[in-house]
Amino acid sequence: MKIGEKVCTECGFVSKEQLISQKPEWRAFNTQEKASRSRVGMPRSMAVGDYGLHTMIDTDTRSIKGKVSRERQLQIRRLSQWQRRVTNSKKIRNLNQAMGILSNLCSHLHIPRRVKEQTALYYRKALKANLVRGRSIEAIMAACLYAACRLTHTQRRLKDIAEYSSSDPKELARNYRMIYNKFKLDLPRVKAHSHIPKIANKIGVKPKVQREAVSILRAAEKLKVTAGKAPSGLAAAALYIACRQGDVKITQKDTAYAAGVTEVTVRNRYKELVSELGLDLS
Repeated sequence: MKIGEKVCTECGFVSKEQLISQKPEWRAFNTQEKASRSRVGMPRSMAVGDYGLHTMIDTDTRSIKGKVSRERQLQIRRLSQWQRRVTNSKKIRNLNQAMGILSNLCSHLHIPRRVKEQTALYYRKALKANLVRGRSIEAIMAACLYAACRLTHTQRRLKDIAEYSSSDPKELARNYRMIYNKFKLDLPRVKAHSHIPKIANKIGVKPKVQREAVSILRAAEKLKVTAGKAPSGLAAAALYIACRQGDVKITQKDTAYAAGVTEVTVRNRYKELVSELGLDLS
């Protein structure tokens, strides 16, 4: 049997011949060799203006055999002209600028790739629906990033995103509500216990105390004590209670600073949780 033929193993009939192999012509015996010998580009990405499929048609009409025909020259020039018209359109320029802003935000906030891709998808939908017209590109992109973080349970507050954006939190909140209502997003509600790891890492609390704080919040949720309360304030108060129970020396001021709330908020949530759950911290 020759290479490139499909033969029946019973009768020997050649059903297909001159088949093209889709496998690479080289071999690799480890990951490093495979990475160095592969000649393919990056995968298709929503977070790149042209999806990562960029190409350029040159106006050079010379070939390896010399000059090409006059008809072929005119065809190459027409293709190059149309490519410049397409790539220089207002939409493409908007996307290129927006994706650059997105990369900058994701770099500062340490956003995972899947969240970045979801953010780019939201922005493309907003651009198609003409929601960007008359508004700041950076503000819309920041709002899309917050929506993507909410969808993927990535703990990033609106204040955190606004810190690395030129827009204020109120403007980002307005844009977020506009995107939420326009596309009727089904985003999960932020749970208070999801803020525990972030706050605990800032103040250096052990995992055992974190688990106890999560248990306190779950018990409070069953009694519907957490309804209408800010998740970050509840998480800070629960973590402070867990520290008190575990004899961990931490102040309300440090806990409030790590959670990004005021001491008054932590104190009020602390009193409510202790009273409703019947905790004895004496």
